[in-house]
Amino acid sequence: MSRDNLVYTACGLILGLVIGSFLIGPKLARSKLAGPDAIPSSGAPAAMTQPEAPAPESAATPPSAGPMEAVRQQLEMLKKQVEQNPNDFDALVQLGNMYMDVSKFPQAIDYFKRALAVREEPSVRTDLGICYKQSGQNQEAREAFRKVASEQPDQWQAIYNLAIVDGEMKDYTDARTQLAKLKQLRPGDPDVAKLEQALAAVK
Repeated sequence: MSRDNLVYTACGLILGLVIGSFLIGPKLARSKLAGPDAIPSSGAPAAMTQPEAPAPESAATPPSAGPMEAVRQQLEMLKKQVEQNPNDFDALVQLGNMYMDVSKFPQAIDYFKRALAVREEPSVRTDLGICYKQSGQNQEAREAFRKVASEQPDQWQAIYNLAIVDGEMKDYTDARTQLAKLKQLRPGDPDVAKLEQALAAVK
């Protein structure tokens, strides 16, 4: 996830596309409660597997047995926990993870921010930064990654993400500073090598 004047327009735009094609760094705390299609999007509902032959109505599988309903129940349970205890850090993070996993970034941002108001956690702030980046809020993403990178210098994911956002915002000096840190933390990492190649193409 990740991630762009006359000389800069041609050169910078290419960099933006190259950098933007990178996965913005692995999540540190992914939710185990939901798969990629667990929460339906705002469009058509997720397709359900159809039986090979129609079953009699009396023998039909109740909706509660379906995976979608199970996830909805999990969501409702977590939301009730948060209603009862607005400072339930674990429930807030789980909700944020579930929404992030299906690219519902505004909802994920809300829950991650609420969790961080309860307790600071680098992995959660890194995920918040990813959600900001995926929502087009680069400055907010940069601030989130920079905070983690400054407070937890061994958190290479935040440093990697910061370098990508720096590149997209055309702050190549800082991007190269972060790259130097990454090369020390992750020698031989192929993703770091790709980032170095992309930044080398920009003068």
